[in-house]
Amino acid sequence: MKMNIKNFITSAIISTVVCFSGCKQSEFDYKMVEFNAEDVNSIVFSAGTNMLIADGKATLKFIVETYKDVKKSDGSVVKQLFDYRKLPVGTVKIYEETTNKEIGLTFNTSTAVAGSKLRFYAQVGNIKSPVKEVTIRATPPVLPTLYVDVIFHVWELNPTNVAYDLSSFQPTNYSDIVNGLKIMNDIINNKVGNAPNGAAANIEFRLAAKNVAGQTLQFPGYDRIVYSDEIKVTPTAPTIVLADFVDYINKNTAKFIWNPKTYLNVNIFPYGSSSGAGNLAPAKQLAAGPGEILIPGVTAIATNADDFVTTFQAATVFMPNTVYRPGFERRIEIFNSIGSFYGLFSTYFAAGRLYSDFCQDTPEYVGTGSDLTTNIQTAINGEKFFLENAMDDNRYPSAHNSITLDQVNRMRSVMLRCPGRMNSKTQ
Repeated sequence: MKMNIKNFITSAIISTVVCFSGCKQSEFDYKMVEFNAEDVNSIVFSAGTNMLIADGKATLKFIVETYKDVKKSDGSVVKQLFDYRKLPVGTVKIYEETTNKEIGLTFNTSTAVAGSKLRFYAQVGNIKSPVKEVTIRATPPVLPTLYVDVIFHVWELNPTNVAYDLSSFQPTNYSDIVNGLKIMNDIINNKVGNAPNGAAANIEFRLAAKNVAGQTLQFPGYDRIVYSDEIKVTPTAPTIVLADFVDYINKNTAKFIWNPKTYLNVNIFPYGSSSGAGNLAPAKQLAAGPGEILIPGVTAIATNADDFVTTFQAATVFMPNTVYRPGFERRIEIFNSIGSFYGLFSTYFAAGRLYSDFCQDTPEYVGTGSDLTTNIQTAINGEKFFLENAMDDNRYPSAHNSITLDQVNRMRSVMLRCPGRMNSKTQ
């Protein structure tokens, strides 16, 4: 005899109620560990930098770490880090010592005198951190606007090639190229962030309107190149490698490197952000004129503005196409490659650079052994800071929202005085 469905459902509900009515709430009082001011035995405090531009926008972002002394069974004492945000609201206080004012977790000023020093410290109860001294910098003057015409040489594998598959060779959308350039302009002109030493480069990178023959481009700044096995150095090689692109361009410079004195040539290849194509830092600079100093790190003196070699490595930018597919809810960030072309360096420490990117206001950090999943790093001087520089490695977390005043000055100097990079215009 078949069970009536209605009766079956009713029985199931009753059984469930009976089952759960027999359950008893645990008598153990689950409670998160609570901390108070008396638990804090020491404070590690950082201002993130030792310089601040007094323009009312540039902002110090303080980093606070609170520690509790814990006694081990052997009698020794270790320091245990705990999140200061677990303390009651208002427990952590940050002061500026010279004015004795409480200021909070961020600070900016438009009234402090250039060259003066402010002194900051954190305090919880009776425990104070060491004082951090910050030197005030004057608001930089507005620089004359420079314009750079950019041509993106976008290399797309021919769909007829046997190696082609859509999952590996996704086309680079023109709309993404346009958007990426706009984002970059906003960042380097200080429209996005509020870094403590952030400044406006007053440089507009714009999509080239015409080609080398003076013909109007259908899509400004866009040169699509469909390639196949003809670019291989060794025709019988099983795959096309990055060196094949470099060799092919260097054998056809008239076609693939537009006049470096007029254009910024950017080659977009189907590779990832970890790839390198041997592009070189600026090699020569014009002799320093009246009131100028030599650009640090550019060792040779050029005879004139034409003293450069037109090769892929010396006169173009390599950009992996994966930067145009940054992932869900991440913006397109292309400045790393372009900044390098104009003499800037990654903030990620490299031994070959001898601990210097020639910019005193950009904290550098050693990536080896660091937690690269966080946007707080420890600089080579031991101070912690927030990553927010456009030259931070774009594979790892960073606000990527600004460049510093020293980076602005270095970039413009290279653009105006290093042959092969002197492609800016005044209108």
